[in-house]
Amino acid sequence: MALPPAFHQQLRLLIRANHILHQHGLVDAFGHISIRHPMNRSQYIIAAYDPGAPALVKSRADFIAYHISDSSPVDPDAPQGYSERFIHGEVLKKFPEVMCVIHSHSEAVIPFTLGGVAVRPVFHMAGFLGPDPVAISHNFGHTPSGETSRGLDMLVKSESLGSALASKLSLDRPVVLQHKHGFTTFGTSIEQALYRAIYTQTNCQLLSQAILLAGGDAEKVAYLNREEASACRIMNEKCEDKSFRLWLREVQANSLYENEEGEPEKGKVAGMEV
Repeated sequence: MALPPAFHQQLRLLIRANHILHQHGLVDAFGHISIRHPMNRSQYIIAAYDPGAPALVKSRADFIAYHISDSSPVDPDAPQGYSERFIHGEVLKKFPEVMCVIHSHSEAVIPFTLGGVAVRPVFHMAGFLGPDPVAISHNFGHTPSGETSRGLDMLVKSESLGSALASKLSLDRPVVLQHKHGFTTFGTSIEQALYRAIYTQTNCQLLSQAILLAGGDAEKVAYLNREEASACRIMNEKCEDKSFRLWLREVQANSLYENEEGEPEKGKVAGMEV
């Protein structure tokens, strides 16, 4: 059955975005990316548990549609899905502007979720992080009766835990670290969400190296100040397309990554005008 062109384009992008996240070490068998349904804004689409691993998704049959209201499947007979889909449902519920959510267990980021050293931007490609320390979620939520709940397995498997995580995010603070777990970010497009995920990881890699060179003293590191972060965020948003075109070609050239839906159309070229 033919899909509406706008839906098909987003599906093709979503398949390749799964591959790009794997190519860059942000996901392995675990981690996930979702999009708001382009034909129904009250739903979102994310891979099913099988094949699950982002590197292996390749067709529309690999995805499930969920209601944003409660992350229940649109099709009651849908196959098994991700237990942590509530991350995606609750972020999309809180931010109508958001079109894409990414959750990663990046090994470069997790050490910064353990306390003691805050994540702040150290280079121009991470201005979107903002000048203040990135928030950390400790996986606490509240039940409908007002009681506090906690995911002892560190998984966000309920609306209350997903809502608590989403509360740590804002349009100005699009990344949240998850204690002993990983991080979540979002974007108004697939390309923007990918940019933020990949450069959050790169920023943490550089920050780790900078702290070592500073003798272990994170306060000696030269972070972006408020004005620099603001200016760099504008630059980041104008250059997302350039990064994406490279990342897309890398996965297209790797035989591990299959896409039975065809390749996404080339997006418009933005970039900095000087």
